[in-house]
Amino acid sequence: MTVDTFLSEFQDVKVPLLGVRLPEFDIEEKYKKELNLKDGASNFDFLRELCARGLKTLKITEGIPLYEEYGKRLKYELGIINELNYTDYFLLVWLVTNFCDENKIPRGMGRGSGAGSLVLYLINVTQVDPIKHGLYFERFISKARAKSQTINGHLYFDGSLLADVDLDIDYYRRGEVTKFIDERFAGKTSKILTFNTLSGKLLIKECGKIIGEKTEEEMTYVSGLIPKQYGIVQGLVETHDGVWDEVKKKWKIEPVEEFKKWCDENPRIYDTAIKLLDLNKNKSVHPSGMLVSFDKLEDCCPTELTSKKDEVSSYEMNTISGFTVKLDILGLRGVSVVDEACKQIGIKIQDIDFDDPTLYQPLQDLKRAHGLFQIEADVSFMAAKKIKPKNLSELSAVMAIARPGALQFIDKFASYTNTGTKDSIHPFFDDILEETGGLCLYQESLLKMANKIGFSLDESEILRRIIGKKKKEEMLLWRDKITDKCKENNLDPEIGELFWQIAIDSASYQFNKSHSVAYACLAAATIYLKFKHPKAFYLSLLKMTQNEPDPISEISKIHREMHNFDLQLLAPSLIKSNMDFSIEGNNIRFGLSAIKGVAGKTIEKFNNFQREFSNKFELFQSAKQAGLNIGIVAAIVQAGCLETLGKNRVLMTYEALLWNKLTDKEKALCLIHGPAFEFKLSRLVCALSETIKDEKGKPLIKASRMATIKKVTAKYVAIYNQNIKSQDYANWWYETNLLGYNFSKTLRGMYLPKDPDLIPVNEVLESFPDDKISFVGRISDKPTKGISKAKKSSYLKLFVTDEFASCKVMIFNRSLAECELLNGGKLPVEDQIVIVSGVKKDGDTIFADSISVQLNTIYNRLAELPDDDDKLI
Repeated sequence: MTVDTFLSEFQDVKVPLLGVRLPEFDIEEKYKKELNLKDGASNFDFLRELCARGLKTLKITEGIPLYEEYGKRLKYELGIINELNYTDYFLLVWLVTNFCDENKIPRGMGRGSGAGSLVLYLINVTQVDPIKHGLYFERFISKARAKSQTINGHLYFDGSLLADVDLDIDYYRRGEVTKFIDERFAGKTSKILTFNTLSGKLLIKECGKIIGEKTEEEMTYVSGLIPKQYGIVQGLVETHDGVWDEVKKKWKIEPVEEFKKWCDENPRIYDTAIKLLDLNKNKSVHPSGMLVSFDKLEDCCPTELTSKKDEVSSYEMNTISGFTVKLDILGLRGVSVVDEACKQIGIKIQDIDFDDPTLYQPLQDLKRAHGLFQIEADVSFMAAKKIKPKNLSELSAVMAIARPGALQFIDKFASYTNTGTKDSIHPFFDDILEETGGLCLYQESLLKMANKIGFSLDESEILRRIIGKKKKEEMLLWRDKITDKCKENNLDPEIGELFWQIAIDSASYQFNKSHSVAYACLAAATIYLKFKHPKAFYLSLLKMTQNEPDPISEISKIHREMHNFDLQLLAPSLIKSNMDFSIEGNNIRFGLSAIKGVAGKTIEKFNNFQREFSNKFELFQSAKQAGLNIGIVAAIVQAGCLETLGKNRVLMTYEALLWNKLTDKEKALCLIHGPAFEFKLSRLVCALSETIKDEKGKPLIKASRMATIKKVTAKYVAIYNQNIKSQDYANWWYETNLLGYNFSKTLRGMYLPKDPDLIPVNEVLESFPDDKISFVGRISDKPTKGISKAKKSSYLKLFVTDEFASCKVMIFNRSLAECELLNGGKLPVEDQIVIVSGVKKDGDTIFADSISVQLNTIYNRLAELPDDDDKLI
C-alpha cells in the first residue's frame, strides 16, 4: 500500500476551536431543598442562596465590623459572575469541594487568585476571608478582560481568560476526588499531557561529552559555571552574552567570562546546545491537572494511554485549555499532615487562631523547619530566619519574598520587620505600602495604588497585566492615561511618574497576595501544631513518609529533630508496633510497614501472622505459613523487631536464611529438637547430620543432603563471617538502612573509644567560628568536586550527618590531595562513614584539614559479595 492510498483511508476532521463551553450538570434537588428554593430556580439563584447561607454560617451579620463592605462586595461579585455567565463554573468547583466535605476529605484553605473572591469564601470553596486580608476579586476575575462569544445559541469562553480555581486536596484521598469527577462527567474527562524540554545546563554538559568527547569532570565544572539565582538556573545565552540594559546603560545580567571563553574555544559544542535548547525531551502527565469537556472527548480531543493505562490528552495544557475546562486538583502533603495532626489532638484547622501572636514566637529564633509548610524549603527557611515574622501578614510576606526577583529586597524587608524602619516612597502611597515597609511586594498593592490615583480596580488589573507581559505599545498608552488621570484628579504629576516607575520596576517580583495569604494560613497551622503539639505533628509527618520519594531519608530528618522536643522514636517491635507509626505513652513507636522492604501486599500478610513466639523457630515457621518471604523476615530481624528472641541480629539473620533452605521435614525435626540446642540452628542442623539418629542408627540428615545445604548456604556463611566482626556496627548499619535512624548505638558512641575528642554534629553547629573540631558522621549526599571561581582552588563539598544534625564540609587544595592519599587514592563517596577534623566557619560550614574514611563493610545481599569469598574471612 502506498502512502497516498494509506492516507486516503482517513477522513478530514474539522473541529472549530470556538472556545470553552462549560460542561453541563444538574444541581441535585436535595441541595435545592436545603436552601428552600422553589421549583424552577436557576443555577444563579442557587449560587446566591449558597452565599446567603455562608453569611449566616460565618456569622457575618449586621453589627460586625465592615458588615456593609461585605454586603457591597457580595452584591458586586454576584453581579459580575452573572453578567459574565460564570455561574456554572463557580458551581462546578463547588460540586467538587462539596463532594470532599460530604465525604470528609480534607482540603486546603485556598490557592491562587481565587482566594480573593468573597463568593468562593462564602460557599466554602476557600477558607480565607478576602475582606479581612485586603484581597481583590479583580485579581481573580476582570470584567474588562473576560471574553466570550455566542455561536448558534451556545456560549463559548476564551479559555486563556476564563476564571481558574485550583484546589489542594488531602494527598491520600485525591484519587477519590478525581474518580468522582470521572464518574460525574463520564467520557468527558482525562489527565493532561505535559512536555519536558531540554535545559541549557543539561545540554552544554551532554553536548560536551558527546560531541567534544570531554570528560565528565570537565563538563561538570563547565556546566557549574552557569549561575543559579534563587533556585532558577540562568539561560545559556544570558550566561554567554549577558543582558545589556540600553536605557540604564548597564548590565542587567553580566556574562560569565570563564564560561564565555570556554564556549568560544568550543563553538561546535555551544552552537549545538543552542540549537537543541527547549526542544521536547520527553512527555509526561500533569501531576494535578484534569480536563472536563462539554463534548465527549472522542469528539474533540485525541487521547492516549499512560503506562498505568490511564487516559491522557494528546494535547498539552496550554492547547487543551483553549476548548475545555481545566481543573487543578493537587494532592498536597501539607494538607494531609495538618489534618492528621488535628485529628490526633481533637481540633479542626479552623480552630487555630492565626491572629495569636504566641503562634509566631518560634519564628523569632527558628532552628528547626522540617515539616513547616513552604518554610522548610531552603530559600524560605532563610527568609523566615531573617524576617522573623510576628503575625500572619509578615508570614504571608515570607511566602511572597522567598522567590526570584523579590529576594533582592529581603534584607530591606527584614530591617522593617525587625526594627520598624520603613521607606516612604511618597506620602500619597504610604498607607498602601505600610504593610510591606514601603516595598510594592504584592500585585494587589499595585492595584490599590492605581485605584487611589483614580482608576477602577478592573482597569488597574488590566494595567498590571500589560506591564507584567511587557506589551510595549499598550504600555505607552497607559503611561499617558496615568498622566491624564493625575491631571483629572488634581494630583501632583510626580505621583504619576513615581507610580509608573514602581509599576515597571516591581513587575518582575510582585506576587499574588491572595495565594500568599492562603498558603501563609496553612504554614501557620503547621507552626502551631509543631511547637504546641509536637507529638501529634511528628506522628503525622512520620505517617506521611510512605508517600515520599525517599521514605528512609525523611524518617532520618524527622528523627534528628524529635530529640529537641523530648520525643523518642521507639524501636520497631513485632509485639508492640502497629503496621503504621503510633503513639506510645509520651513517645512514638516505629511502624512495621515503614521498615524498608516491608510494604504493599506484605501488610495484608501480617494480618495472618501471629506476633508472639516462644522461640525463633516458631517465628520462622509462622512467617512462612503467612506468606512472608525470607527478605521480609530478614528485614524485621535486622531492624531489631525480635530482641526478645535473641539480641544477635547477625546470627539470627543467618539462621533465617538457613531455615529457608531446609525442607519441611527438616524444619519439623528442628522444632522437635530445638530446646535441647537452645534453638541454635546451625549447631542443630549439624547434629541432625551427625549425632542425632533415627531408630536404625542413621543420621536424620544424610551426608549428601548436608553437603547440599552447605553448598546453598555458603554465601550466607560468608556474609555472617563478615558482619559478625562488629555486631554494634552491623546493628547500626541495619538500622540506618532499614529504618533511617538508630536506637541501639550512635556512631559517636562506637568511635569514641578510638577518638575521645569526637563531638556530635549538633555541637559542631553550635561551636564558635574558628573552633577546632572533630566529629564522625555519614556522607548523606553525593560529594561535589570542583574549582572555586574566586580563588581557583580545587575543593570537595560534602554533607556529613549523624543521628542529631547535618553540616556542610569543604576541603581544599593540599588538604584535598592529602585526603585522597590517606584514603588509598580515592575520595570519599556517598554513604561512607568519615571522621572529619577541621575548623568551624560562619554558618554551618566546616573547613576540613582531614577526612578519614572508616572502611567498615556490612553485606546484606548476595549480589554485594565480592567474587572471591575468601576476602570476607
